[in-house]
Amino acid sequence: MRSRVISLLLFGALITGCASDPGTKPEEEREAAYSAVRSADDAGAMDVEPSIMNTAREKLEAARKLTEEQRYTEARHLLEEATLDARLAESRTQTQQVRNELGDLQASIDSLRRNLENQQ
Repeated sequence: MRSRVISLLLFGALITGCASDPGTKPEEEREAAYSAVRSADDAGAMDVEPSIMNTAREKLEAARKLTEEQRYTEARHLLEEATLDARLAESRTQTQQVRNELGDLQASIDSLRRNLENQQ
């Protein structure tokens, strides 16, 4: 009976040890996240979607702290979320830019139509 309890305790310690394995540093995820944030910044996302961009930056900072604490799995998840947030902000920014351009084109078309109507 005693050996069975010891075996169960050892098995539990082994499982706990494996579950708390921090894995490797999320270097690729970190680079991808920072790259996505830079790209979104370059697209002007801070002007169009500041709350999403701030969230992405907060996640980057939280992931940095988690990495320092060797909590790599949690850091990796936050970095992936930050990447997605930045991509969303960039996509929405690009969509807004296209809408603005479309509005400008529509205004030009309307102006040309009015000019043609006035000439007839």
